[in-house]
Amino acid sequence: MKKLLSLTILALAVAAPMFAQQNKRVTNQGFASDYQTLPVVTTVPGVGGSFQSYVSLFNPTSSAFSVTATFYDATGTSKTAQINLAAGEVKVYDNILSDLFSLSNTAGSMTFASPLSTGGQHNNRFIIDSEIWTSGNRYGQSIPALEFAGTSSRSFAPGISVDTTRRTNVGCFNQSDAKNDITVTVLDSTGTTTAGTKVLSLPAHAWGQTSLSPIVITNGIVRFDPSDNAVCYAVVVLNSNNDGRFIASSEYLP
Repeated sequence: MKKLLSLTILALAVAAPMFAQQNKRVTNQGFASDYQTLPVVTTVPGVGGSFQSYVSLFNPTSSAFSVTATFYDATGTSKTAQINLAAGEVKVYDNILSDLFSLSNTAGSMTFASPLSTGGQHNNRFIIDSEIWTSGNRYGQSIPALEFAGTSSRSFAPGISVDTTRRTNVGCFNQSDAKNDITVTVLDSTGTTTAGTKVLSLPAHAWGQTSLSPIVITNGIVRFDPSDNAVCYAVVVLNSNNDGRFIASSEYLP
């Protein structure tokens, strides 16, 4: 698992239009929120340099507040830390797991939450920017921050390849309170032929990632079928230099 991590290394929707927006899984959710999730964060050694998560938090409001940052590892074990933000302040972490939790050689998922403001309002909103970057070649890949929780619906990550020049890893964050068995199916570019399957069995609130090797596919599709709420993704990496492309999965419920 640690080797896989080193290769590269995401609140429910209350309105249909907002949920549809979130399912686009863009690299930035485009608005401030008081609860956000990063599906993957890391600090691990790897080929050609270390891999670590850059995270910045910005308070665009006129009031100071604290943000509770919670890290979940592969077993579902959590660690928390408080980030105090003054009005208009930004705090930057070049390696957030090391800087905030003194962790090394690990990966997982993180949530960020601020308390309700006076009168029970959701006014303590903040903005997150995140990427995973390599200290050797300084290639970076943006990681989207998500406000809305995933569901147990099927989701897809299109455009993946596993061949002599590229590798693909897939991962999920189990957002449920129970074990979550997530079936990962790799389809060809037509979406009709199965190239292979894998299963991620994640404890409650755990994060997990695996390689699609030895499956060989070009411009294929990864389909995720969780048994409970989860957010998933794929990462396609060039073998020559570890340059990665992050693909957040998008839910589709007919």
